[in-house]
Amino acid sequence: MSDNNKDETGTEPDATHQKSLAMQEESMGPLKEDLADWIAKTLEIDISSENFMDVLDNGVHLCDLANVIHRKAEECVKEGNCTDDIPKVHLKCRRNAQSGSWFARDNSASFLKWCKSFKMQDDCLFESEDLVSHKSERQVIVTLLELARIGYKYGLEPPSIIKIEKELEKEEQPEAPPQKPKAPPSARSRPLNLDEEVRKMAAKCNCSEHVTRIREGKYMVFGKAVIIRMLQNSDRFKLLKNRHLMVRVGGGWDTLEHYLMKHNPVLAVEHRRRNSIDYLEGEDVLEGKFLYIKSKYKT
Repeated sequence: MSDNNKDETGTEPDATHQKSLAMQEESMGPLKEDLADWIAKTLEIDISSENFMDVLDNGVHLCDLANVIHRKAEECVKEGNCTDDIPKVHLKCRRNAQSGSWFARDNSASFLKWCKSFKMQDDCLFESEDLVSHKSERQVIVTLLELARIGYKYGLEPPSIIKIEKELEKEEQPEAPPQKPKAPPSARSRPLNLDEEVRKMAAKCNCSEHVTRIREGKYMVFGKAVIIRMLQNSDRFKLLKNRHLMVRVGGGWDTLEHYLMKHNPVLAVEHRRRNSIDYLEGEDVLEGKFLYIKSKYKT
């Protein structure tokens, strides 16, 4: 490993920390796929998880999304389906703005001003540089998810993950009187066995004993009850669906794989420190190895 890959002490980077950061980035992938599919359908543009930030970073399409939702909101009030006071906000947008330009920043600022007028909270909003300079893709995704929730409120077809959220909200409501049982779904339409997929992931992460099923879609994971759902994103180019196991975390989502790694109470990983005493003295018995141990104990 070259010296450029060491920190100031000459120690190789913490592989566990790096892996955690990489998995945290990957955990946003399913949400990015879902949002890209939603934006493509809503605006009829060519966008995917691969070119996600490149397509959005000049702010033009975000302003277009805001305009679509604004029109939906006005229609909703006009038709008597809601009684909200729709903000009178003008969305200025430079359609010829180049990526990284000040005009792109102006578009971003105009979009954010619109979001605030629709009562979007500050902790849900990205900053202009997050979008324009690709500084925080995660925060851009958080903002777009909240934007999709606003759109759904006014009748705009939402991303799949928002549909799952609304299904969960309905499940939490008081049970309705029993209805006539429906015919069982055919084998072709029957959904994937969620429990089977969860068990496969738990086995892959070597923590099967810490994941137990409470009921359909609800599990005890490392002593905490969590909601798990299957997110299926359609790939418009390959004509297939990408399937992801998602865990409800607060008001957001995480992939099950990343959640299991992040919350595993016991983790031991071997590293090699280049500037260890054994290494400097030329002894190769231990080869400068050490263990990184993450653990939690009950008092």
